[in-house]
Amino acid sequence: MMDVKVARMITFVLGGACGLLTVTAMVQLAGYGRGYGWLPPDAEAGPAIAGDIDRNPFTLPPLSAFREVDGRPLFNEDRKPTPVSEGEVADAGPAPVPLNVTLTGVILVRKTETTPELRMAMVRDNMRNESVALKVGMPLTGDQAGWTLVALAPRLATFRNANDETAEIELYPAAAAPPPPKVDRPPPVAPSAPGTVAPGKDNNAAESDLARRIEERRRQMREEAERLRSQRNSSPNDQKN
Repeated sequence: MMDVKVARMITFVLGGACGLLTVTAMVQLAGYGRGYGWLPPDAEAGPAIAGDIDRNPFTLPPLSAFREVDGRPLFNEDRKPTPVSEGEVADAGPAPVPLNVTLTGVILVRKTETTPELRMAMVRDNMRNESVALKVGMPLTGDQAGWTLVALAPRLATFRNANDETAEIELYPAAAAPPPPKVDRPPPVAPSAPGTVAPGKDNNAAESDLARRIEERRRQMREEAERLRSQRNSSPNDQKN
């Protein structure tokens, strides 16, 4: 059975809480607190409202404002900029590999109703001692991958590397030793060595090699034309199906 004193104390506490809630409700009904609200946006005095953050976004100061910070690095013990030597500037990037190829053939096929346009150069990579067929826009492979075929003429191929240097390779008969590539270097770029020439051959071997290459190119062109003709003949059947 609960003690009488404890029961009276609980009654007094609950009665006081009910009285406090009743007074609070009467104050709110009387209108106390209704006069508070946000200040107008054009108010001259008073705290800034949250909307000002959106209306006045933060803008980064100009770079010149951080000139003192750049001149006194925080992570240097003496707060002085780290000097850069000329050797470090020179070693910023590897030297470009010189172009060392020989142009052995050029294939130029104009676009017609039956055949697409074809612009291809047959070159010999003297560094890898192998022949490569390149279309305009294709790079070389291996150590000379930085050189890309960018233009092609009937007897001239133009290559360009990542340093914006251009080199022109002329087509010469196999019996004659081709001259080194004509390299056109922009002023700021260090010059690169011209490409080496292929070793010479005797007249009989040179004529035989030239005839073999001409026959090989003709065979490639015949195969390409036959493939296009087969595709053209099969296209109507596909449309009917």
